[in-house]
Amino acid sequence: MTEKRASSERYVVQAVDRALDVLEAFHGSEESSLNAISKRVSLNKSRTFRLLCTLARRGYVERTHDGLGYTLGLKLLERAAHFRRDLKQSAHPYMDRLRKQFNETVNLAVVHNGKLLYLNILESSRPFRMAAVVGRQAPILTTSLGKSMLAHSSGNEFRAVLKDLSTLESRRLKKELEAARDRGYAFDHEENEPGVACVGAAILDDSAHPAAALSISGPSTRMLRHEREMGLALAESCREISRHLGYSGYDRMRDGSKRLLKLA
Repeated sequence: MTEKRASSERYVVQAVDRALDVLEAFHGSEESSLNAISKRVSLNKSRTFRLLCTLARRGYVERTHDGLGYTLGLKLLERAAHFRRDLKQSAHPYMDRLRKQFNETVNLAVVHNGKLLYLNILESSRPFRMAAVVGRQAPILTTSLGKSMLAHSSGNEFRAVLKDLSTLESRRLKKELEAARDRGYAFDHEENEPGVACVGAAILDDSAHPAAALSISGPSTRMLRHEREMGLALAESCREISRHLGYSGYDRMRDGSKRLLKLA
């Protein structure tokens, strides 16, 4: 493992590595000064300025109107829009249908670099906004999206998440994930955001791996009244999207059920 890491380090282009550090130093859509970015990436101002100028030239960073700060540029958003386009295209009609059916916010997310990453959000027409935005990251264990994917993950992925939990916490989580896998959807009762409840279901790819998840989220007072109905609708939508991605397990389960009925 150490030899492999040391070998891969030889091929790292330091200038590119530093430029990516600069991009990752931005906190969402906030404006940042040269001084703040320089401190975050532990580089002197001169080098940080040159990196920012290069990124700005390509559209990945923009100067603020007063010329004193920087923000992430439109080019970065354009690139992000292409990420998992196949998945977003497959999921979009189902997300739109769920939003129309329940008039609550519908979210699409994947696990990326150990975090939940929001890929698409269709917001409710009701006047209630949540913290989640496209591109935002969230912890896996505090969202119905993350828990629904974790319920279908392999043993190795599961153990990686459990390693920082106490024995009691890991037992509770295992029980919760088993229930989510059996029913087809998971819950988040204000674990990720106060006053907000979510129901989430996993989308499986052709190798039965959780490629993504959909969730419906809204104020707890509304969500809890329709939680089961939403969960069933979500699970059905995710089964259909999974078939689009090549997963055939649901069809095998259905064929097996028909054979059992014939035998009975």
